[in-house]
Amino acid sequence: MVVCLSYVSMIQGLQTLNNRTIKFKYMTRKIKFDDLRSAVNEAYEQLKNDNEGTPDTTYNSCGCTDGCFGIAVVLTDGSVITAGTTDCKTSLGSIAKIPISSCLLSQMTPDEIIQKSGQCPCACNAKGKSQKPDIPFSAHGLRAISAIQPTGDADGKWEILSDRMVKLMGSAPELDDKLYELLKQQAIDANVEDTIATSGYYLYDDAPIAIDTYIKAVSMKASALQLATMGATIASDGVNPTNGQEVFDGKFAQNIVALMAAKGPHKMSKPWLMGAGIPAKSSRSGAMVAVMPGAFGIAAVSPMLNEAGVSVKAAKAIKMIANKLDINVFASARVEIVK
Repeated sequence: MVVCLSYVSMIQGLQTLNNRTIKFKYMTRKIKFDDLRSAVNEAYEQLKNDNEGTPDTTYNSCGCTDGCFGIAVVLTDGSVITAGTTDCKTSLGSIAKIPISSCLLSQMTPDEIIQKSGQCPCACNAKGKSQKPDIPFSAHGLRAISAIQPTGDADGKWEILSDRMVKLMGSAPELDDKLYELLKQQAIDANVEDTIATSGYYLYDDAPIAIDTYIKAVSMKASALQLATMGATIASDGVNPTNGQEVFDGKFAQNIVALMAAKGPHKMSKPWLMGAGIPAKSSRSGAMVAVMPGAFGIAAVSPMLNEAGVSVKAAKAIKMIANKLDINVFASARVEIVK
């Protein structure tokens, strides 16, 4: 009888724990739309006259000035908040890894992507596919884009990637011809093809195709509003909230957010995630985009960079807004914006 009572007590305890777990799982933190809008406007007003930083002469080939400062937020219901200049277009740079990873996740599993990147899916830190070569742009990004199908077909590969960019952003980005030609010449001057060949760095496509496609991807220009829409599409589990189009399988949204959290803004992923608490990617053009899953995508653009190559105003603005609203991707409650 004692055993039975103990068993019943244990079951009741597990049921209670399970109920608490369920309640905890669906806990939400509601933030008023007006409070979000006020936080965006406040950040813009406080930072618009901040002249700290220096522009990157390569990636800022369009000549954006310090006056080109804007913040855009797109919610998962399609609502938009803007402040400042949000139609100024800057090159994607490293932000291009977001649509690249989105394409890869539509073609293979996360574990397959990890294996193709030269890592071990079991997280044992085992290396493979050779060490990355010393080239003037991201070797990992180059390998990633080489893995996008089809291979051996430059036009076909670019069609897949450019179409994904359009669907993520809701409109077409533009090619920065000047930057594209400049980076192609840098690749030639640095003998990138030979360096890759001699280093044994493995690519999944012909080197000329992979190099040209990657350079073209990072040379695409987008506005803060387009980038915020891309972030909102990820926050909406693969559905573009501005037009209702399903862009990718929603189950992979968490993988893209994880990639953004792991890589983060250029050379400052750890301090950024600790201080701002919202996964983000940046470009040396001065753009930054961040995602709050289930809530919104936010982007800011300003060409003045810090020593790490990250926009001073964009980083400050997004961090200021996140801190003002006390939101953090690692918090227990899921954020919900209410009107």
